[in-house]
Amino acid sequence: MDNIDFLLSSASPAFALIQRQDSDEIYIFTGRTAQFNSVHEIPRNSQHDSNGQLQHHTLSVVPFHQVSEKGYQTHQGDERIRTLLIDTELRVRTDTLLALLPDNEISLSTPLHFTTTEKEYADIIRAIIEDEIGQGEGANFVIPRDGMGCVKNFDRATALSIFRKLVANDYGTYWKFLVWDEQGCFVGSTPERHLEVRKGNVKMNPISGTFRKNVEYECRQHFKDELMHFLRDQKEINELFMVVDEELKMMARMCDKGGAIIGPLIKEMSRLIHTEYLLSGQSDKDLIELFIDSMYAATVVGSPVENACRIIKKYSQHSRRYYGSALLLMGRDEQGMDFLDSPITIRTLDFSHNGTFHISVGATLVRDSNPTDEVDETRAKGAAVLSCLEKGNVTPQPRLMSRLANDDSIAEELVLRNQKLSKFWFYQQSAFSINASASKYTISLIQNNDDFIYMLSHILQALGHITRVTSWEDYVFSEDTADIVLLGPGPGNPTASDVKKMHINTSICSQILNTGKPALFVCLGHQILCQNLGYTIKRMPSPMQGIQVAIDFFGRSELVGFYNTFVATHSGEATSDAISFLDGSNRIAALRGSHYAGFQFHPESLLTSNGAQILAESIDYIMR
Repeated sequence: MDNIDFLLSSASPAFALIQRQDSDEIYIFTGRTAQFNSVHEIPRNSQHDSNGQLQHHTLSVVPFHQVSEKGYQTHQGDERIRTLLIDTELRVRTDTLLALLPDNEISLSTPLHFTTTEKEYADIIRAIIEDEIGQGEGANFVIPRDGMGCVKNFDRATALSIFRKLVANDYGTYWKFLVWDEQGCFVGSTPERHLEVRKGNVKMNPISGTFRKNVEYECRQHFKDELMHFLRDQKEINELFMVVDEELKMMARMCDKGGAIIGPLIKEMSRLIHTEYLLSGQSDKDLIELFIDSMYAATVVGSPVENACRIIKKYSQHSRRYYGSALLLMGRDEQGMDFLDSPITIRTLDFSHNGTFHISVGATLVRDSNPTDEVDETRAKGAAVLSCLEKGNVTPQPRLMSRLANDDSIAEELVLRNQKLSKFWFYQQSAFSINASASKYTISLIQNNDDFIYMLSHILQALGHITRVTSWEDYVFSEDTADIVLLGPGPGNPTASDVKKMHINTSICSQILNTGKPALFVCLGHQILCQNLGYTIKRMPSPMQGIQVAIDFFGRSELVGFYNTFVATHSGEATSDAISFLDGSNRIAALRGSHYAGFQFHPESLLTSNGAQILAESIDYIMR
């Protein structure tokens, strides 16, 4: 490769450069472009012969509002799916390409400015914590700050220069990329694999928890002390657990053959260090079906994802454009099997050809978020990309983790995180063994706008039962022939009788109690049950979103995970129900009656150590 004139020439109207996981090679794709309104419209090569070579067919940049294809709420912008129909591909040594790419001076004709001030953003954070998390609408939410600016004399050489700076100075990312088409270009350095599918193996990489490399460390021990403090920070730990739970919901829906969690792992980048897990499973589903199931990662949306989309729309004034969605690279491998590789579109500059650019940066907001810290986090997350727009050379930030090579205390600290988590999700479920009843039942699971229901379904199937998931809007009790009904978790205030979902759930519960139908109730379902039984539902002064607590579970100690803002309480009057209380209070953690069992906690959650065993025992109890 003698030069890159074809990238600088208008004879090549569309191209893309991709460096994957700091590889020593960079892909160069050229081709034609097209725009689509639906993910299903993206062309697929119908010929299955790959001639024994890896073949990339399409690269698409998908706008966030495509989440409406799942029926989720969102601001509808005029953005469309922008697809490169790949005609040619090259693999070039990274050092060779960097030597050939232009290194133009970058300057701004309009400085970067955000649509919200730091004070306004901090006010949004407070409102999210008090009015949304505090009202049971979800465990966490990601509301970005949107910025705009303009690069002077922007052209292809300028875009290539920005990409060159990213490759030369940022590291530890999943993709560094430049996508150029007739409308503009995208340049980014994204840390997170959203979804990868190869040979039926499905992978997701939830990342959360942020350590900012913004000080000079005097010595190795100074850095280690700061890092260990971060690794032990319960807020950061809980934040990661919550997004893992949320993406396990997706994996449980996508991977009917099971899977496993790997990690936690540390990812070091030029400005930040993150913690992450790798989720790996097996599926026979079509690539596009899997991609739609995965829209979009909880790390950039919130949880539960469906309600988080509604909250994002509520607090945002306009479309998210392409922030927090995904790139989508599809093709066929050497064996002729379809593959998909999809990073999240964060830490990405979205350019028009006149040099105007958009960038969005967000932080995961949880019940104990500090507004000042979250504002600082958004500033740090955009630093690596935005530094490439500054005049002069970027000074690469040194790698710090190499200072702790062979330090077993770091590895030990990470492994200790898993000791109290659900073992079910850390092993291939096909090999999971539990002392379950020999009896197998058909179970109807009622979905209440929270895909935790698919994790419940996955565990119940692993226990040998037959499950079917039905939305609360479509469920008809009189037509249900299943042996057991499970009224599932979901966002919202159970006492809001004027809300259709709560009214229908209350009616379903009443029919269960009146007919003696065996039933399980989880979280919101549990609150509905308790309310029907005459217990009082109260809003908790501090939400228990993503919290692991030890409870006395009918005579034995169990570590269980809570995601609730409301809780049922017992007045102390005589009752025929067996009740497990939360931390010595009158708050009901679990309940057993003549033909039902309820859990305020989530037995399916990563945070419940023995959730599969609890579900197996509870089924034996209600079917006795």
